[in-house]
Amino acid sequence: MEPTVDRPAPQVTVTDIRTLLDSSAELPVLYINYGPGNEGTEAELDVWAAGLVYQADIVLTRVTALELLGEEPTNETITAFLPKLQQSVDQMISVRGM
Repeated sequence: MEPTVDRPAPQVTVTDIRTLLDSSAELPVLYINYGPGNEGTEAELDVWAAGLVYQADIVLTRVTALELLGEEPTNETITAFLPKLQQSVDQMISVRGM
C-alpha cells in the first residue's frame, strides 16, 4: 500500500522526533493531522497530548521513542530510525485513504 497523489504522506524528520521528545504536553505523541474535515487537505505530522488525539492517528509516543532511541539520542541515532517510522506513516496514510 502506497500513499496516493491525493493525500501524500508527510515526511518524518529529525525535527519531528525532537519536538516529540521535548514536548511539555501530557503523554505527548507524534500523530498524523489530517486537517479539518479529513478530506482534501494534505496530512501533516504534529505533536499533541495522547488523550486529545484519535488513537489510530498516533505514529509514535514519547515513551516508545525513548525506549527505542534512548534518553538523549543523537541526530544520527534518530536519522537511522526514520526509514522505519516513515514506512509506518506511509502505511497509515494508505489505510486511511481507502
